[in-house]
Amino acid sequence: MSEPKIYKHKPFQLIILVILLPIMGIVLFTSGRTEERIIQTVMAVMIGVVFLVSMLTLTVKVIISDSEISTQSIFGTTSLAWSEINRVSGTGSALKLHNREGDVTVAPSPQLPGYVEIIEQIGAKRADLFNTENFGEMKRSWFIFFPLILLIVFFMAGLLVSGLMMFNKPDTPTIIIMPLFFIFFIAVIFLGIVFSSPQSVTLEGKSMSIKYLFSEKTLLADEIASIELRFTQTRNGKNYFVALNQTNRKTIRISGLSISLPIVYLVLKNWHKKYTNPTPAKMDTSSNYPSFPTL
Repeated sequence: MSEPKIYKHKPFQLIILVILLPIMGIVLFTSGRTEERIIQTVMAVMIGVVFLVSMLTLTVKVIISDSEISTQSIFGTTSLAWSEINRVSGTGSALKLHNREGDVTVAPSPQLPGYVEIIEQIGAKRADLFNTENFGEMKRSWFIFFPLILLIVFFMAGLLVSGLMMFNKPDTPTIIIMPLFFIFFIAVIFLGIVFSSPQSVTLEGKSMSIKYLFSEKTLLADEIASIELRFTQTRNGKNYFVALNQTNRKTIRISGLSISLPIVYLVLKNWHKKYTNPTPAKMDTSSNYPSFPTL
């Protein structure tokens, strides 16, 4: 039996947090004038909240062994044997493992170092949970369009107000209508994301159908060289996406579907493996030598 593998944040991150944030809070609270105490208190409370949230995040661990998977935090440890996992769920980059009764849930943090490896191990241990029978069609949630619709409404309102201002006062300063251009810029970005992102992925036999808002693309399993779970690092953490690397060296990015990206990744990976693994060739028992009668 192999040793359990532990996935956790680097110790120096926790050390810096424990030393730096309390010092910042003390300096902020004890410096300045008396009349600024209210502002200082609010800032110190905010630093305290950041400290507690960061402590919770940085002390999370995932432990994987041959028999079970566990998540550990300052609140305790939750474990599930591989055989106890009955179903999977999740949204965004998060993946939740549930037992049959539904009272125990293990959810590895997507911000943990080695998260992709954790997902790979879950997929290897319980490949039966990620099949096309359960996830043959994976769609984008319509809720994602709500911010875009809201933004367009604000843009149209701003356009109307600015038009009225410029019509009534031709000498209106440009700086007053600058927010309109900013809203327009954000709206263009949102529209670009929506138009370029897949709205659904459907698997049927050897073919994969990827639907966009105004188009559809069909790929055969043999046209895909590999499938990967990747991420880009941002200020707010890691943004994950599924990369379909085609044999023509082009890559299709999939993200923003209503179900968890790790589920999408493992389902597509198992589907690709099923339809691209060559069938073992039958052994040729025939001989080129002439046969002789048995004496």
